[in-house]
Amino acid sequence: MKDLYQQDLVEMIERETRNFQVWSIGFPSHPDFAEAYELLWNEFGPHGGMERIEAVKSFLLEDPYEPTPAGGYMRYFLLVAKDAEGRLLGARDGVLLLNQSYDPDLLVVFLSHIVMKPEARGTVLSYWLRIAPVELAVQYLADLQSMGKIKVPAPDQPARYFGMQIDLAAEMEYFAPDDPISLQRILFYGRGGFDAINPRYFPYRQPDFRDPELIRTTGNQPVPFMMLLRRLGRERQAAIPTEEARAVMRLLYDDFATHCSPENLQDSLDAVLARLGTRESRGSIELLPLPTGARDLHRLRPLFRYTAFTRYYPGEPDTLAWLKSGVAEKVKANPRYLDDELTRIAEELESRPRYVYQSREKDPEWTPKTASWRRR
Repeated sequence: MKDLYQQDLVEMIERETRNFQVWSIGFPSHPDFAEAYELLWNEFGPHGGMERIEAVKSFLLEDPYEPTPAGGYMRYFLLVAKDAEGRLLGARDGVLLLNQSYDPDLLVVFLSHIVMKPEARGTVLSYWLRIAPVELAVQYLADLQSMGKIKVPAPDQPARYFGMQIDLAAEMEYFAPDDPISLQRILFYGRGGFDAINPRYFPYRQPDFRDPELIRTTGNQPVPFMMLLRRLGRERQAAIPTEEARAVMRLLYDDFATHCSPENLQDSLDAVLARLGTRESRGSIELLPLPTGARDLHRLRPLFRYTAFTRYYPGEPDTLAWLKSGVAEKVKANPRYLDDELTRIAEELESRPRYVYQSREKDPEWTPKTASWRRR
């Protein structure tokens, strides 16, 4: 692939997506709103991971150029991918977040949810839905700057995000061998340049998005998740400044405060901010690289759900419920449980059909005299 001219790559992508278009839904009255929301809700709603429809409608109706109570700005987005016949193939939603009192040069693109219909899986369309919000972010910065709402470091350089730093953020289930969907999602984001903030210092929890009446009946039940980041243009950096990590957390919880009760958020927010405070002297937090395939599955070790839950979320409802599933007994009975599962998964991934074009840097060795390929 590296031998292809840049325009060849562009044309390859365009050919695969020439019959697809990505649309932004701006109002609840949009003809695609109901179908898009239903697609997302059916995937995430039953488990309390999706905002209620009333909240999403209010997001679309709010003025994104009016400052929030915390003095920042946020813009909700709902994107849909459609084919040439107008059929919906996938949906993605999220929020653009910035508050220059937290970090003057940071904009966070919170990638909340994505769902692809079966007929669109395996195409590059999911990648488009992951990166398309960056275009919205750059336009949002331009609008806020032109209205005098914010000041950007480089107002004449839109190709460089006006000098701002953009973080793509996504919350994700911790890895569990018995949860193949968690592995698929981790590999998807690992191949997209995302890292996980070390949960030792960032024990993030997704707020409880269920109906307030249900929460009052059953109690608040936030969900332990890891926080993934792709720091555009800084993907090779192995750590994130503590101040940037703190700003990410505060921005996300400013968003949640628009539809969740403050008393249900404070404990989770304080837990992360307190752990970040223990790293003030170091000034940075380790970023854990995600695996991209069979050969680097060892990167899953610090993100193993059993390890993360018992170390960073002890005694919480999700932790106790998951430990009762039998995983605790498996780990105690077999000290090599995780190693054995990673070996099994690696063999399964290796057995899948390979691409025609291998990587010269990682897979084979080239032997010029015999003009043949030899595997290590």
